[in-house]
Amino acid sequence: MKDKEWQVAIFGTFDVANYGDLLFPLIAAAELQARLGTVHLHAFSYNTRTTPQWPYNVTSVSELPRLIETLDGVLIGGGFIIRFDKVVAPGYYPPDPQIHHPTGYWLSPALIALQHDVPLIWNAPGMHCNNVPTWAVPLVKLALELSPHVQVRDTLSQDTLSALSDQARVEVLPDTAFGLPNLIDLQQPSVEYRQLCEQAGLNGPYLVVHAIAGLEGFLQLWKTHNPLFAQWQLLLLPIGPVLGDHESVLGDDLPRAIRLPTWPAPLLLAEILGHAQGVIGHSYHLAITALAFGVPIFSSADLDLGKYTALRDYGGIHPLYAVREIDPQWFLERLVRRTPCPRLIDAREQLQRHWDRVAELISQGRRPTRQSIDRLWQALPGLLEETRLDWREECLEKQAELEALHKQMEQLKQQQRQQQELMGQACGELDRVYRSSSFRITAPLRSLRRRFNHLLGR
Repeated sequence: MKDKEWQVAIFGTFDVANYGDLLFPLIAAAELQARLGTVHLHAFSYNTRTTPQWPYNVTSVSELPRLIETLDGVLIGGGFIIRFDKVVAPGYYPPDPQIHHPTGYWLSPALIALQHDVPLIWNAPGMHCNNVPTWAVPLVKLALELSPHVQVRDTLSQDTLSALSDQARVEVLPDTAFGLPNLIDLQQPSVEYRQLCEQAGLNGPYLVVHAIAGLEGFLQLWKTHNPLFAQWQLLLLPIGPVLGDHESVLGDDLPRAIRLPTWPAPLLLAEILGHAQGVIGHSYHLAITALAFGVPIFSSADLDLGKYTALRDYGGIHPLYAVREIDPQWFLERLVRRTPCPRLIDAREQLQRHWDRVAELISQGRRPTRQSIDRLWQALPGLLEETRLDWREECLEKQAELEALHKQMEQLKQQQRQQQELMGQACGELDRVYRSSSFRITAPLRSLRRRFNHLLGR
């Protein structure tokens, strides 16, 4: 079977300038080629991208109906793509208004794959503290139940999706970026890396700082205790330009700061992080890359929130708190490369088993899922009707809540008017007192009483 050229699709947001998103197709291609031989990996996103302007070719999801019959497998994710909100990135929308946003780059492709018996694989995508709306529940439920391999990247995503179905087996898999050492050999720096260091003036050990706001504590540490860090250069590195990352955010007064002439390709960026002596920043995949290569990461992210909870058990990640001054000795003591911790070793083994299973499922060929999708079409009118009734009930409940709030607001307005009237009456009464002759006549007596009380210490 290794003589066959396998046609595999992967879906996500690979058309935006964000380091983590750009990694997934490169990792999937390398891992599948190592197991299956020749693999043509089609990266699908909203927008078409082509080399050399982009790291690899990206096909628009609008082309999927034409290409689906040619595919041997479909991978969903990774990345934060299991979502239903509309604000994915500034100006990021489908190429065709008939494609639903944002499920058009993950849920719709999953259902299309099942309609054509193409093996559907969940490649460790994630949610992020978001729920599945009522209308989407039957669709997501079916996509989970008909997939032979459902892997998500954190426990929170697992809990939300598992609640939709008793039949689906949803498992947690470390982010596939933990497998970057399979693609990059730090013992043999690439030609591109050596050329970049020469061009940028990176001629010794360096730290990398994520080019975003919110790292003032570290920047102050670097400037205030500059002599302690004299042996290191500081590379200012955007991780997600699409999200607003830029070197200018960090200011222009950082000693020994280095800026790159252009934003690096994703694997070159990973190699830059892998060779660093330490990394400071907020990005999820910045942290994962550092952990994967044993580089200490000082993270400004809240490790108790959302996707970041998946990183708490790894050795080598150190929290930075925005409101706390960083102790230079504390920082220097942790600026040491680490050997793989038990959690990292386990993550690598999990990923090996994952890619073995993905390759196995693709090589097994088509799966009989079309009938289940046909049954969905049969049931769809009823589902839509039920959803409409659910929405109607929800609207009635919200309307009742709104009416109750209106009543409360009217009561508060009435109370406010009454208070204003009382204040007006009180002010008028005080004004009459102040203008009265008795008030003026007794003024010396009141002054004398105040002085007398002061003398008595009252």
